Amino acid sequence: MNKFLLILSGLLWFVAPMVSAQDSDFGIWTSLEVKKKIFPGFDASFEGEFRTRNDVGTIDRWSAGIDLSYSVNSYLKLGGAYNLINYNHPKREWEVGHRYSFYATGSYVWNRIELSLREKYQQTYRVGVSETASRANPKKIMRSRLQLAYNLPKSKLTPYTSVEFYHTLNNPQGNDLEKTRYTLGTEYKINKRSKLDLFYRYQSETDDEEDDGHVLGLGYSLKF
Repeated sequence: MNKFLLILSGLLWFVAPMVSAQDSDFGIWTSLEVKKKIFPGFDASFEGEFRTRNDVGTIDRWSAGIDLSYSVNSYLKLGGAYNLINYNHPKREWEVGHRYSFYATGSYVWNRIELSLREKYQQTYRVGVSETASRANPKKIMRSRLQLAYNLPKSKLTPYTSVEFYHTLNNPQGNDLEKTRYTLGTEYKINKRSKLDLFYRYQSETDDEEDDGHVLGLGYSLKF
């Protein structure tokens, strides 16, 4: 745990000057996940998440979801998820969203290095939000994430870095790259069943309804 606290202190030291030096938002994201193995290769998980924005002064959203996944083999995993999202929209105040997603993750491990690529299709229907000439509802997105992780020898830490691209699929004004996420983090294995995930993330937005921003995240995962 001392190593994890050292990483946390270092990450805060790294993030603080970047946040203060840029004219962009800062928020904290926290999550709790409970995962259960149904049978070999097939897992079910429930996750709750809470996010802030406006330099941690405003609740951004909270959500709850369920995920089902199946590992075809050591290289490929398939899954689907549903999320109920309560979003504090900057202009329309609170709105409820129903999100469905399907994904495939390919991964390859060499020594202690794992390279993975996840392709995810997601569709979000926002209750009470009408379609316009510039806004689709439901909103359809294809997300592509490339991640590199390294399992440190004789350590509970697994640092990782990733980049993820959000491409619109049904934008009335034309489809394009909507968002890019850059993430640097580490997992800390507490024991065989639980782990912590600490990360820093920078989001670059092209959506007029969203702002570029820095995120500090902390997640806890428990597996039965």
